[in-house]
Amino acid sequence: MSNSIFDKHTLGLVPTNSYILGSKDEAIFVDPGGDEVSVLVKQLVERGVNIKHILITHGHFDHLGYADKILDEVDAKLYLHEGEKPYFDEFLNWMPQYGLKRPQIPEPDVWLTDNQILSISGLKIRVIHVPGHSPGSAIFNIEEPMLTENMITNNQRIALVGDHVFQGSIGRVDLPHSNKEDMINSLKKFMDVMDKDTIIFTGHGPDTSVKIEMENNPYLLGIQKGISVL
Repeated sequence: MSNSIFDKHTLGLVPTNSYILGSKDEAIFVDPGGDEVSVLVKQLVERGVNIKHILITHGHFDHLGYADKILDEVDAKLYLHEGEKPYFDEFLNWMPQYGLKRPQIPEPDVWLTDNQILSISGLKIRVIHVPGHSPGSAIFNIEEPMLTENMITNNQRIALVGDHVFQGSIGRVDLPHSNKEDMINSLKKFMDVMDKDTIIFTGHGPDTSVKIEMENNPYLLGIQKGISVL
């Protein structure tokens, strides 16, 4: 049986896409998005999955706010881009506004930087900083081919993009600390640096690809045509 894993779960109030990937003996959990994480982690442990890394695409509570549910069960490192550092506590303090308990989550073990390479769980992951939706929004671009029980990418790159780009849309820029100009620049960067055939796994909604979004997403099309999109 393969030691690799790629699971997608839609969790929480919003609802948020959470991902578990890499090798079972050193698994990565990306964006724990809801209270269901507690049960999910216990199920993963029962399956022999050893979660060692928690990657957060950005600091909004529906992506970061349930990391404590993982840390209550396993010993894992927490990763977040350094652009979120000034707002780490503030973002968690949003939760009571939605009737949610503010969690006690420690500051990340690793503050990530743009273009940083993570060599974890048998994967080569490039951190691509894409501010706009939040100051420290990041894409986790997996640059090594993946072969898992659930999907074969076989020389196909995949990326976890958080709330930067969705199928047919982009992340909100009307939230505290979001920025329209940063988002436009980050969308340009996205189109410039990402391999067009990359499959993108979004923070909300269905999976898509860089190519599909460049050909169909009205925001990306507008930028390509030099039209104001925000």
